[in-house]
Amino acid sequence: MRHPPFLGPYASRLVPIALVLTAASAPWAASRSEAAEPVALRVDSFAVSPAHTPSAVVHVKNLTQACYEGVVRVKAPAGWSLKMEQQSVALAAGDTKQLRYLVQRGVAVEENSYSLEVSAAGAGATVAHRQNVAAASAPYFKPQVDGDASDWKDAIPVTWTTRAKATTVSTYWNRKQFAVLIAVAEDRLVPLEAGGSSRTFDAVQLAISSHDAPTDSAPDGDAGRYEFLLAPTSPSAGRCFLLAIPGTRLAQTQSVRELEALAYGDAELAVWRKDGITYYECAVPFKLIRDDIPPGEGREFCLSVLVHDPDGTGIRDWGEAAGLWPWQRNRLAWSQWQGAAWGERPPFDNKTPWGMCSSKY
Repeated sequence: MRHPPFLGPYASRLVPIALVLTAASAPWAASRSEAAEPVALRVDSFAVSPAHTPSAVVHVKNLTQACYEGVVRVKAPAGWSLKMEQQSVALAAGDTKQLRYLVQRGVAVEENSYSLEVSAAGAGATVAHRQNVAAASAPYFKPQVDGDASDWKDAIPVTWTTRAKATTVSTYWNRKQFAVLIAVAEDRLVPLEAGGSSRTFDAVQLAISSHDAPTDSAPDGDAGRYEFLLAPTSPSAGRCFLLAIPGTRLAQTQSVRELEALAYGDAELAVWRKDGITYYECAVPFKLIRDDIPPGEGREFCLSVLVHDPDGTGIRDWGEAAGLWPWQRNRLAWSQWQGAAWGERPPFDNKTPWGMCSSKY
């Protein structure tokens, strides 16, 4: 059976990638969790497909004012095997560490959603956490940026849902370009007006950085990221803007800047709308980002996405869906721009892991 372009078999089984089940792992339970439990747990997205032996990277944060010693166990999905299922951890007060659990055998599924159960036993308590984890990885391929999603059938789509509306992100890399296809389900498209305007409009904001470039916490710090805005100018056209590069001062990113001066002509961009979904297909030349993120199989870096849907869901934040902790919201992680409509709370940090791989198969 021939499926609709891009979403294809995923269209009827969109699975949110988010923290689930345990009250302690829910964002709205952060203050209660901090008071009641000694540690917080979360898991990074896989940098390659489960069939290619990724590592489950578990973050453990000590929420107490004392040293913490415990054992962290990971339970993988049925049919999987881990080289090591448990590790000891010692944390100073307030400290955070990463523990890696190598997947010796994993099974990829079309939904690209894998339930992991993590527990930490120590300090007289056992903290349990379940999280659905996606494979966030870009296979090697050069798509034609032409408004036809058929080139994207061999990508690894990552989907999450915000207020019943799905967002799907697919990525590719090749020696010359890094490419994305973002599918945004929305009732209505609100384009950027010609000549610029303070009126709000739909857009996609991307942040790409090396895996070891943390977001600075002070306005006089360095942005440390390449940041793009993809804006539709009609249901069949759009523009790309370069909001920041490493070396841009964070104070500058927090000023409301006119977009015209930030236009970026070296990116290829196609925008189109079909069956209630707006598609943004974009390829960025590696000549811009190569010094910080060289192309290569096995390369790990950070990629995050904000979808701006001001007349619908509001902000859709991959950082939230990927399981960042509630206290990892950071206004400095994302640039301001003329026409943006931000929520009451800052968006999450842009440091969510991604990878480059040879293939999803």
